[in-house]
Order: sequence, then C-alpha cells, then structure tokens
Amino acid sequence: MSKKSSSTPTRDRNETTPATLTALTTQINGFLHEGTLDSRFAAKLVKRMKKEADAISEADDATKSDWKKLKKAFDTVDAALREHDASLLVTANAALRASDDLPDIPTPR
Repeated sequence: MSKKSSSTPTRDRNETTPATLTALTTQINGFLHEGTLDSRFAAKLVKRMKKEADAISEADDATKSDWKKLKKAFDTVDAALREHDASLLVTANAALRASDDLPDIPTPR
C-alpha cells in the first residue's frame, strides 16, 4: 500500500471526500441502531474516519456545508455509541444486582 503525495494538485477519483465520510458515518450509525455492528468496532471505525477527515481537511476544497454535515454525522454517531455503552453498563449493573439477590448457598466442608 503506497501513500499518496499531498503535493499533487490534481484530484484523484478515489480520494475520500467529506460527503463520502458523512455517508459512511450515517451507515455506521444505522448499523448501531439495528444492532448489526459491534459498538467497539464502530468506535474504531469512527476514530479512523475522524483521522481521515483531519487529513483531508487541509487539501480538500469541499464547502463549509459539507464539513457541517460531516460534523453533525460524527456527533450523531458519537451520541449513539455513548448511548449503547450506557445501555451495556445498565445491563451489567442489573445482572450484578440479580446475582446479589440470590440466596447464599452454604459451601460443603
């Protein structure tokens, strides 16, 4: 895998754009809500996509509107990830409380 030169003035058709990142982020958010994508994996994908957004922000000629949409998509998926993590925490806490409610069984000597 080779790295692209940032000094190339021509635009590659395969270059990532804010609109593409927005679409991917929206899909990831949908998968999270459907429960078809692991939240840890989604968080890693989003983290990588944010790095990509930072990398293209200097050389990209996208409009402010494109960047606003991307920021909104990142904020939405971040909120979904926090909500999912909070739900997992509540479930784990409920499981611990349920195990605390079990009667003590004497251990054989």
